[in-house]
Amino acid sequence: MINMAARVALRAYPPSFRERYGCELEALVEDTGAGPSIVADLLVGALRAWLRPVMPDESAERRRRRMQASVATTWVTWCAALYALPMLDFILSEDPLPTPDLVRRLLDVAQYAMYGAGLILLAGALALLAETSRTGDWAAWRPLVALVPTLPTWLIAPVLLAFASIDPVSYWVGALGVLGPAAFLITVAVTPAVVVTRCRPSAKVLRLLALSGVAVAFAVTTTGIACVAALVMNTAEAAQLVTMPILAVTVAASTAALVSSGRGAKAALHREHPVDLDVTCE
Repeated sequence: MINMAARVALRAYPPSFRERYGCELEALVEDTGAGPSIVADLLVGALRAWLRPVMPDESAERRRRRMQASVATTWVTWCAALYALPMLDFILSEDPLPTPDLVRRLLDVAQYAMYGAGLILLAGALALLAETSRTGDWAAWRPLVALVPTLPTWLIAPVLLAFASIDPVSYWVGALGVLGPAAFLITVAVTPAVVVTRCRPSAKVLRLLALSGVAVAFAVTTTGIACVAALVMNTAEAAQLVTMPILAVTVAASTAALVSSGRGAKAALHREHPVDLDVTCE
């Protein structure tokens, strides 16, 4: 039997991978067991599959899957950088030492770049919505329903944190006030990526999304550079220790965004065999 953690890890793989290797991978997990190390390996493999997706042999389908995986990965990395940037800004603002002007300017540039990238992503989402409204097939958008149960935890988080203290009951209330918004932010990052992989937009829209992902990747990279500069130029050891996890997240997001968007742009610019896609969703 496959436990819940292993099933979640298996579902984390891209659809193209599951279509081709899903049954074999499930059988392998059933034979070897689903311990913590196996689940960790599955999650690492899922990340690699998103960055370097396995495609069918057909050239057009291969490029379509490549572009979809690129757009989905770019969205997740943008969310990661968007979450990390205000955290870094807050840490530096609480530091008793003044923030160097260069770091502050880099953070401002990164903030504007992320907002600009957000507008690009919003335009892409509206394009997908327009096609779905024309076809009337909303099945691919069902994963967004997961936002409904997590949204209230985000809204009531300030109230829960206000009652948090050191006694046991209030401690758990405060923990819920932190974990609830975290679950909402993770859902915001994951569910739209799933929607992108389930949809089959037209070639024109898909190429536009894949090419716009390059601009989003550069915005994420700008945020990563700002975080690196903040860590290098800030002399307070406490701030450096707290900033290290944020640095790791932004550097990983920048690398993934650049690699994935580059692959998606390459597929989008390949015009030898036009990508003939249906507008319907799976």
